Formats: sequence, structure tokens, C-alpha cells
Amino acid sequence: RINAYIEEEVQRRLRKMNFLNGGGVDLSVSCESLRHLMSRPAGTLCAATKEPVRVSIPRYVLRGQGKDEHFEFEVKVSVMDDSWTVFRRYSRFREMHRSLKSKYPELAALEFPPKKLFGNRDERMVSERRSHLEWYLRNLFRVMLSCSGSPLKPDEDGVFRLSKFNICEFSPFFKKGVFESSSHGTG
Repeated sequence: RINAYIEEEVQRRLRKMNFLNGGGVDLSVSCESLRHLMSRPAGTLCAATKEPVRVSIPRYVLRGQGKDEHFEFEVKVSVMDDSWTVFRRYSRFREMHRSLKSKYPELAALEFPPKKLFGNRDERMVSERRSHLEWYLRNLFRVMLSCSGSPLKPDEDGVFRLSKFNICEFSPFFKKGVFESSSHGTG
């Protein structure tokens, strides 16, 4: 265990030095280190370790007017040292889940927060939905980082090469600006 922590700290410092020197950043994490990270509950990581993909939904906002009024959830994604934020409606989460579930059967068992016919503007319900969607996204990445058919899986050397580009290619849901021109107006 200690060797994995040391290995990750060395890799982090080398990436930082490489970045400061203007070189390309190697975003690799050993397969052994990632298995160790994934075996621990979220939020219990030692300060010396770093999850390769972190996702959270810290808040939601009310957008639109009248019958177009809706909630959007702020989705914060961090891949190694790169972070970005997108705002998405519940319907976009559901579209992503359906799309990915059809491509990756491993996700079929992942529970998705159900649609509500009534009360979906109730503050308590929206807060609960935010929590469930965050849980869903965290588990989505845990499954995809470990499943053999995933584009996010390690290469043949057992090394994960993750980037913002990889995540956005995996699902356009995570790409900024994808839904800006739609009737939903999210970006």
C-alpha cells in the first residue's frame, strides 16, 4: 500500500514538473494504484493519493420562465489536474444513461434515479435528486474504469491514460457547449 502511495506521489510531482517545464503531461496512473483507490469508499482517500476521475454535483439552479422553468444540475468533473463544469437537466442525465447502457451492458445493473411525474420542482425532491445523480455518476466512473469493454480502461501495460478529451469522447454529456443550442439551453 505504501509503495502505491509513493508511486502516485512521484508520478504527480513528475507530471507537475513536466507541465511547468512546458512538456506534455503524462496522465497515467498504474492499474494497481487505481484498484486500490476504487476499493475504498469515496471521500476516504489519503491526502497523498488522487482519484483519476472525480465528479460532483455541488448545486442546482432554477432556469427559464413559466412553462419552460426547470432545474439544472452543476456537474464538476476533474481528470487528474484538469477540471471543468457543465450544467445539465435531469433529462440529459437520463439520455446519457440510456445511451451508455445500450453500449456497455455492465451499466445495466447501475441504478438510475427514477423520473418523477409530480413534485419535480419541490426543493426537497430536487435536493434528493442531486444527491442520487451524484452517486450515479461516481458509480458510473467506477464501473467504466474497471470494465474490460470500456474506452476508459487501462492500456495493455495496465496504465490508465485519462484526459478531458477521453471523458468527452466517452460521452458528449461531459462536453462543454454540447446542449447550448437546444431548446433546453444548457451548456
